[in-house]
Amino acid sequence: MSKIGNKQISMVEISKMAGVSVATVSRVINKNGRYSPETEKRVKDLIKQYGYVPNMAAKGLKTKKSNFVGVFVPDITNEFFASVVLEIQNTLFKKGYLALLCNTNEDLTTEKEYLDMLSAAQIAGLIFVSGNTRIEQENLQLLPTVYIDRQPQHYDGSKHLVIESDNYGGGRIAANALYEAGCRRIACLHFSQSISTHRRRHDGYRDEMFAKNLEYDEALQFGVDEVSYEAAKRKMLCALKKGAMFDGIFCTTDWLALGTIAALEECGLKVPEDVNVVGFDDILPARLASKPLTTVRQQVNVMGRMAAKQLLRIADGEKLDTSRIEIAVSLVTRDTTNIRQPLPKAVIE
Repeated sequence: MSKIGNKQISMVEISKMAGVSVATVSRVINKNGRYSPETEKRVKDLIKQYGYVPNMAAKGLKTKKSNFVGVFVPDITNEFFASVVLEIQNTLFKKGYLALLCNTNEDLTTEKEYLDMLSAAQIAGLIFVSGNTRIEQENLQLLPTVYIDRQPQHYDGSKHLVIESDNYGGGRIAANALYEAGCRRIACLHFSQSISTHRRRHDGYRDEMFAKNLEYDEALQFGVDEVSYEAAKRKMLCALKKGAMFDGIFCTTDWLALGTIAALEECGLKVPEDVNVVGFDDILPARLASKPLTTVRQQVNVMGRMAAKQLLRIADGEKLDTSRIEIAVSLVTRDTTNIRQPLPKAVIE
């Protein structure tokens, strides 16, 4: 439709018809800068009337920055990642930006290849959802970058931002919940690779054990090489058959917790009568399981929205007050613990 007769309408023509400058039309389109409500309505009405669509490619050539944002995700079929990406996409779209989704399958080579392809696209910035922590900084070409959920080994705090849940606090909340449920011999099942999220959750659990004067038993620290139901079940079946004994266990993701429950039940142990279980994430399967899981809930929607908004601030040249943002987590009490009432508010914040 962007036509007058057979001619494509331009921003210049929109500005003439609205009686404002081209710069003002641009500010209205990009929702950036000052203009009166009357001017905004007049410009938007003309845009709607003539079906004007900004030429994003031309804008990219002029500004050397397009309205595209590269969004990297390790596994789009994972509910947590998919929920974060959906929120990022929706937020960027409302601001006039498009998300270019790059599914890496947790493969460093694939991630680098995507980066090479995007480097020629003059993109506005990058968002990594649980990206590879070993990615080399020079490959980012000093682009505005936001990391969600995992902190890379090296990053520039002036142009890069890390957004993650309060993983350490969540680990403490989980251990405290098990203590409140009456557990005194508390195990932990975690991802064995040195990923910041899992490490911080485990650190919080450990420190809460010390704070409660409980024994921190190295023999009850179980690591898996992949975060999956199957890996957790295999690990816990092996540990239980070797005689591991505990009355509570914190698993650093819900999938690990669900696999653990399957192993416990296969070995004839009842949850929570014999063993209390707490997970981390609050994914849909944790809520729909035959025995709904007590878990630490992350604010997934908040993480996605904040990542998109903060990236655009960096891309616009704003200097952020911090290079790291932590988002609060909370305990959701269900059927895998003996806690019958919600914990005091002070405990879950």
